[in-house]
Amino acid sequence: MAPKAKAGSTSPQKSPQEIDRIREIIFGTQMRQYEQSIMSLQQDFQRLERHIAEQSEQLAEWESKQAKAAQALRQEMRDADGSLRNELRQLAQQLEQEKVDRTLLGELFIELGNQLKNGGSLANLLDGVLNSEAFNSDSP
Repeated sequence: MAPKAKAGSTSPQKSPQEIDRIREIIFGTQMRQYEQSIMSLQQDFQRLERHIAEQSEQLAEWESKQAKAAQALRQEMRDADGSLRNELRQLAQQLEQEKVDRTLLGELFIELGNQLKNGGSLANLLDGVLNSEAFNSDSP
């Protein structure tokens, strides 16, 4: 029975070329527009990929430069810190060597006061100070 149904159908068989032609007539313009849009989007996408790659490269170069600059600054700060510490040590040593011991200074003033009180002369005063035990001691 199936063959009778086929024989009785009124629609003729279409060839693949005819189907493509009908499809082109109905959808051709839209398909070309879609293809152009897709190609344009692909080109934009590729352009953006290149731009991102360039930007990433520039960022990596910038980061490298900044890391080098930071390292240089750290080294400069270490050098400056070391220099300041050395200068401070030298100043502290210089002050230690040049400072007047308060005890010695007090004893010298006491000796001066005693000499003045006893009516001694300036020469005796200087001899007394120079010969005094406090003046000749090696106390710091």
